[in-house]
Amino acid sequence: MYIVTASSDGYAKHLGVMLHSLLENLDNKTDTYIFIIEGNISSENKCKLQRVVGRFNLQAEFITIDDDFFHSFENRKISYIGKETYYRIIIPDLLRGDITKALYLDCDLIVKEDISTLWNINIDDYFLAAVEELGVKKKRKKTLSIPKKFGYFNAGVLLINLQKWREHNILTQVIQYIRDNPTKIKIMDQDGLNAILHDKWLELDPKWNYTTDIRNRLHIDNPAIIHFTGRNKPWNSEHPFKQEYFKYLSSSLWEQENELI
Repeated sequence: MYIVTASSDGYAKHLGVMLHSLLENLDNKTDTYIFIIEGNISSENKCKLQRVVGRFNLQAEFITIDDDFFHSFENRKISYIGKETYYRIIIPDLLRGDITKALYLDCDLIVKEDISTLWNINIDDYFLAAVEELGVKKKRKKTLSIPKKFGYFNAGVLLINLQKWREHNILTQVIQYIRDNPTKIKIMDQDGLNAILHDKWLELDPKWNYTTDIRNRLHIDNPAIIHFTGRNKPWNSEHPFKQEYFKYLSSSLWEQENELI
């Protein structure tokens, strides 16, 4: 199982919480590989992240990206989203060619179920599997030329068919779309992915990416993944899942790591 995530230095602690929640709830940790795509995570925070995964007898592999690659189409319409969000679209080029499937997870979420259940979903006939983002206006989809019959997915949790992406050069297509349509892009690479792959993805149960928008429209008793989308996060507001986040923060021992550096 190949898990890929991305983070800035400022979000390293939240990434640590995410990884701890994922591994704590993973029954079989054998043959689990974790890749962290980063541009500026400090050596201190890298050590902390390694200690988080090290408690589960695993090791994370850091993949450093040259931020200049994304400078030309960095979008600041949403100020709390950094250019690290673009890192997920280059996953097929970053991982070895013999790795044909990967699970991408944003760092601002917690995992409450065994992630292998999601991993084992068959996507042989699809380019990716994702959860539909509820509440996307028809006008937004029309702007991106997405036909009415297709949904719009949230890109914070993606089960990616790397082989299909490589065979059909999806990376180039998405980057070209973003560069050619700057006035259409609102949610950065997520818009580009939806524009190119709107008819090529498998819809997942909303419990696998319980975003703030979904929570406002659909109640799920036991979401498998709670995704803290939007400006209001558990660490900066009275978020309804604040206690869940801090429970995993505490058990990750992240704060205590200062004494070990």
